[in-house]
Amino acid sequence: MRPAYAGLIAQVTAALVATVVASVAQAGISVWLPVQVGVALGISLLLRQPRWWWPIHLIFAPAVYLALQLGLPPWIYLLAFVLAWLVFGRIDQSRVPLYLSNRQALDALEALIPAGASVMDVGAGTGTVLARLGRRTDLKVVGVEHAWLPWLLGQCRLRLGHVPATLIRGEIERCSLDGYDVVYAFLSPAAMPALWQQARAEMRSGSVLVSNTFGVPGVPADRVIELNDWKGARLYLWQMP
Repeated sequence: MRPAYAGLIAQVTAALVATVVASVAQAGISVWLPVQVGVALGISLLLRQPRWWWPIHLIFAPAVYLALQLGLPPWIYLLAFVLAWLVFGRIDQSRVPLYLSNRQALDALEALIPAGASVMDVGAGTGTVLARLGRRTDLKVVGVEHAWLPWLLGQCRLRLGHVPATLIRGEIERCSLDGYDVVYAFLSPAAMPALWQQARAEMRSGSVLVSNTFGVPGVPADRVIELNDWKGARLYLWQMP
């Protein structure tokens, strides 16, 4: 079951349970909200949703209640939906939020890329990695991003900075990883198993898959680089056999 569907089931079921409890107790929102939040979180745990869904369940109902109390006009919600779609794309399918690589990750990544290598950044976001590596004239640098707004910002960033890197708008699974010496990803735990399968099927022997922060379940990395940043993040490296 997709996490988005599981999240919807958790929220709807929790709302029904909270409504029954509040009705029986003849109580109002002060009872409904904590019951709804608690049941939604409990169902999420039972359905084994990824941990990043937990804070969503904790704040979703209170945020909706607060928004209703503010009496905002309907177009505000439509605008918020459109902006979310532009920034994150179909996150219900990709299960990848927008993460931006920091300076420590960029320094470590650039240091391990040999001269003359070809590099693919999957989930390139606003082009942070492309803007850094694209300035090395010895590298061929390509990125792919599916969300419209990050892709557009990345295109502007590369063009205005005169960076000779290519940013493609599209889905990761539809872009071949064949022919690249290094493939870099900063995705999410949910996306790593599929990326690993794609890398094993398409990347040539000796090439390297690099993941920022997120490992592949059940597949130990060949090398781990500590970034020593405030998040305690790491780069995980797998060399294709």
